[in-house]
Amino acid sequence: MARRSIKSYVKREGRLTKSQSSALDNYWVKYGVNYSPTALNLESIFGRRAPIILDIGVGAGESTINHALIHPENNYLAIEVHRPGLGRLLNKIESLSLNNIKIINHDVIDILEKQIPNRSLNQIFIFFPDPWPKKKHHKRRLINNDIFMLMKDKLNLHGRLHIATDCLNYAEHINELLNCNLEIINLAGKDNFSPRPVWRTETRYEHRGIKLSNKVYDFCCGLS
Repeated sequence: MARRSIKSYVKREGRLTKSQSSALDNYWVKYGVNYSPTALNLESIFGRRAPIILDIGVGAGESTINHALIHPENNYLAIEVHRPGLGRLLNKIESLSLNNIKIINHDVIDILEKQIPNRSLNQIFIFFPDPWPKKKHHKRRLINNDIFMLMKDKLNLHGRLHIATDCLNYAEHINELLNCNLEIINLAGKDNFSPRPVWRTETRYEHRGIKLSNKVYDFCCGLS
């Protein structure tokens, strides 16, 4: 697959707080997974065999934390590129003594291409990715056909891809991609949106969108 050169994110991190910097210094060794262009042994990383959920673009990880608390039977592999959010997430994981979250601080395309073994994931979450609303920036959107092709190879036979956005144009774009993709199925049917899953906890970005009276669009997808 051709390497995507346009990033779906821009790093404007600002300064780390002392708490965030301390978390990265002290807790990364416990909960972090360094990027390397070789496939991960997920069972070894978590120290157990359990369903694996890949949570992409977690921000400060509020949703990831909630899911990990509610479902201790699952392992959560969280991906985030912004270090302030990682620092907050690491502090929260440590304070709650959670052992079912690991974090990778790297571009998700590299991770999917190199680190995630095929057919190893039970679910993939992409909740409220940056919508890049201006038309000239749509090429930066994370969700495109290339990432669909990567994700469908990583999900196991009965795996599920869950997406949520509060941007109608982005939701329509995702439906167009699904309509053209015969290997990932929109389980709600062509051009439809799924009911909001009762298990999906509210993210900070979702809360902000709701306060702005934005409608939320959910997708639940499976393999053909």
